[in-house]
Amino acid sequence: MNPMNELNDYLKAFSSLHTARIKGRRAPHKAVLLLAIIDLVERAEITSPRIELSDALSHKFTVVWKKYVGESAIFTADIGKPYFHMQHELFWCLVERHAVEGALAAEPHPVGASKEEKKSLPRGGYSIKAMRRAFAYAEVDDLLFQLLQNSEARAALKNILLHEYFK
Repeated sequence: MNPMNELNDYLKAFSSLHTARIKGRRAPHKAVLLLAIIDLVERAEITSPRIELSDALSHKFTVVWKKYVGESAIFTADIGKPYFHMQHELFWCLVERHAVEGALAAEPHPVGASKEEKKSLPRGGYSIKAMRRAFAYAEVDDLLFQLLQNSEARAALKNILLHEYFK
């Protein structure tokens, strides 16, 4: 299977992210997070489908936010919300920390086995500390990660995000 044939499915998914609408505007948080991830993949700072809520990702989110959103009376640059709510997109799965620790202790179910199950907001809400305490990482589809390795696919995905969320 050629991943480039599947690019259209991801372009469609990226153009129709489940976002809040406030004062008639689509919340840009998920798009900013994806743009930050695309940039870190391009720089080889993210090297697997596992997306940790790292300091580098948090910093890149802030940089991308300032570039495309800037100061907003409507939206606040908060990486915890899109990192958590991205689980409503078919290509994103949150992996709870206790699931990883359980897998290391040789539990019978594989890590990330339950993509259908939506995770609850951790105690502490959307704070980075609470997210890191609750979730070991998020995982994107292998096919999406393959596409992110290709400069043309990355450019197309980035362009659709910029066009749809930052007009």
